[in-house]
Amino acid sequence: MLVMRVNEKHTTKRILLVDDDIDLLMLLERSLQKSGYIIESAGSMPEAEYVLSLFRPNLVLLDINVAGDDGRQLCWKIKNTGDNRDAKVILMSGYNYAINRQLLFGADDFVAKPFQSEYLIQKVESLLVDSPVQELNIHAGFVQVQNSARP
Repeated sequence: MLVMRVNEKHTTKRILLVDDDIDLLMLLERSLQKSGYIIESAGSMPEAEYVLSLFRPNLVLLDINVAGDDGRQLCWKIKNTGDNRDAKVILMSGYNYAINRQLLFGADDFVAKPFQSEYLIQKVESLLVDSPVQELNIHAGFVQVQNSARP
């Protein structure tokens, strides 16, 4: 759980996790939060699209098959429409997909399940190294997100 004080200013990277495996989401949330990231999660595509519109992540970690929906379609939407075009996307799957096929949907990387959390964190860090930092200005419970040119 991330605790922020009113009027406190935070500068960090934001990650949206999308998977219908709740246990995996909880494990990834803990691992990535320990690494200093702000995390939001979604267990379905409609929830992911809603959270995506509000959260404005720097990176989306997206399962290809989420409750029967195709995560590659959401990947394409992220990369080609709306305010999240600059977000990095890592697709993940337990199925043996050709990596080149995933990149056709605009994904920045692909991870085959199962994976070690340390391996995933290395991939996340390498993708976010040049990503603009999000500044969160918190005033009386309201959050305002701004892009910053700082590394």
